[in-house]
Amino acid sequence: MEKNSELNELIYEYYESRILFGIYKYGEELKSVPQICAAFKLARNTVQIAFDRLEEKGYIRTEKRRVARVIYQGMDELYKKNLVEYFALRRDGILDVQFNGNLLFSSIWEKGLQNLRMNAYDHTNGLNYATIAESEPIQLYIDVLNTFENELLLGLFWQNMRYISYFYPPRNDRKTNYVTKDSLSVEKANQLKQETDIYYFNIYKEIMRFIETDCKNFCLNQEQIPFRWIIYRKRPQLRYTLASTIIREVLWEVYPEGSYLPSLPKMAEKYQVSLITIRRTLEVLNSLGITKAEMGVGIKVHLQAVDNNMMDRQEIRENLRLYGEALQILALTVRNVAHYTWDNVKTERRHTFLKSLRGLSGKNNSLLDIDLLLDFIISECPSASIREIYGKLQELIAWGYIFSAVETESKEVKVNINDFICDLEKALQTNNSELFAAQWESLIEKKLDFYHKKILFWKAHQDLPK
Repeated sequence: MEKNSELNELIYEYYESRILFGIYKYGEELKSVPQICAAFKLARNTVQIAFDRLEEKGYIRTEKRRVARVIYQGMDELYKKNLVEYFALRRDGILDVQFNGNLLFSSIWEKGLQNLRMNAYDHTNGLNYATIAESEPIQLYIDVLNTFENELLLGLFWQNMRYISYFYPPRNDRKTNYVTKDSLSVEKANQLKQETDIYYFNIYKEIMRFIETDCKNFCLNQEQIPFRWIIYRKRPQLRYTLASTIIREVLWEVYPEGSYLPSLPKMAEKYQVSLITIRRTLEVLNSLGITKAEMGVGIKVHLQAVDNNMMDRQEIRENLRLYGEALQILALTVRNVAHYTWDNVKTERRHTFLKSLRGLSGKNNSLLDIDLLLDFIISECPSASIREIYGKLQELIAWGYIFSAVETESKEVKVNINDFICDLEKALQTNNSELFAAQWESLIEKKLDFYHKKILFWKAHQDLPK
């Protein structure tokens, strides 16, 4: 699905939920398309498509050269039923997201404030603060997240908010008054965040009470709807997701260098996809130098170095961008997540994890180390939402193959795996989860630093006269 269509869905669900919940009632006008574009930082076409869908569903009507007006007619009992059906089916997920959202986004917030202090955010290219001053307090978080210039991070935040339906706050007249002389005030932002957190937490408690008291009045036999993170891509996602899976298998020597992949029909059966998807996936792998088609023989695992000219290809640039943004999210969150996971895992499982890590001795490939940690968190973390998020990050991190396993001429700093394991064993012996988490944060930050340096090199290479 195209990126725009996913963002259309976000806007569509935002207004659909508020109409169904009775926040916007019959006869009321919605904000104009330009106002919504400014608030969400989206193109006019994206918002307009969402509004066209709302009109097709009978929620709104847009008269020529006028803003949209709500035509959905509901009574209080219907609004209550809509609320129960939405939130009761997400009760478990909302409990999880509410707690573990703080686990993820607290460190992101702190780093975002550091970016503000260092004036890392280009305010001249930011949002229209005069307009945003009248928007919901959620805009505060968006402004801070924008300092990272990370589309993947923004997408994750929006989808968290989308899942809990922003706790459907009533339209809010409070001013997001944290702008001073066209710049963001860190002190005011922190103060407003505290007020906003309290504001949303109170709504969250009301929702939980509402579910407990009213759910029994409605027959809800459906299963719980968990949080799912959809990665926005400009190109079809399945081939790249599968390519990521095969890259990981190559790195773990499921398919060692010099071996041949199974036949196309067997791969289609193994990965439960069509032959067309397998062929398209192999096109991606061949273009990266990971595999090579040998006429009459098969598809050989090749592991050739990637030519810098490959960076001119749009699909490669997009996947490398997603890799870098995933690595940044990991660097921002891994300390808290690893700490939390380690503290909730039995000692035997910790020993099993370290034994697996020792098996990497001599490989000196930090991408494998990180992949092993992600496996550990995905299988052991008590939070379903974090397992979902880290599972998606694992798919994208595999594209770091270009930086570590393929880019043989690079000057990447290698990790001494023996010293690294020794430090982790100390953490186990002393039951020091903080040390465990800090070691992983340091490793991933080094990887991120290398990524940024390499991207700058590639950009400089592209700017050279041909």
